[in-house]
Amino acid sequence: MSFLKVAVFVIAGIVLLVLTKKNAPTLVILCEIALVGVVILNIVPEAENLLSLFDSFETISSVSESSLKIMFKTFGILAVGAVVSDICRDNGEGAVAGVVELGMKILAISCALPVFTAVIEIALTFF
Repeated sequence: MSFLKVAVFVIAGIVLLVLTKKNAPTLVILCEIALVGVVILNIVPEAENLLSLFDSFETISSVSESSLKIMFKTFGILAVGAVVSDICRDNGEGAVAGVVELGMKILAISCALPVFTAVIEIALTFF
């Protein structure tokens, strides 16, 4: 799905959400999650091009496959956390959104610890 189709789909979904919010506010949360899911499913095929680019990047540089996997996993954790916290904020749950953001940041740091230790080890060899 091209960017224009995704944008039109999102705008139509937002209009439906606004109209639904007046009559059935509890249904809006489920519709919001469904809208996000459909958009993500339409973006995933485009991400495959990015993965092939990173595969070629791995062959021409000294970056290991495990480092790339860690980067993607960290990005995924942060992206999911941002979407979930935005949904929480949209529904008036700011405190829950803050906890979700903090939790996702802690998970991202713990996921990226091997890269941090490798960088520190390399830095220590110079000193």
